Amino acid sequence: MKIVSLLLSIFVFGIAAYFFVTDFRNSFELNYIIYMLLLLILMSICVVGVMINIPLLIREKRKMNVFLYHSFSKKYAANSRRIRLKKHNYFKEEPNYQDTF
Repeated sequence: MKIVSLLLSIFVFGIAAYFFVTDFRNSFELNYIIYMLLLLILMSICVVGVMINIPLLIREKRKMNVFLYHSFSKKYAANSRRIRLKKHNYFKEEPNYQDTF
């Protein structure tokens, strides 16, 4: 539903911008000023709609990356020749300290 809202906001912004550009002229008639202000308000509403729905696309992309790199690469990494970082525990045993008296 949010993707439909995003696409609709982009589509309506394009149409409103087209009419704003084609009908733009230097005029101070009240009807013309009201019409242009309504187009500007409509375009600003569409911009807000796009800004609200853009994180949806970013979040879906992030979920896809987690899916690809989390579950698949664990199985793939076990059989591959890739260099993997290993955790080293240098102090597995307690070091032997000798008395120097």
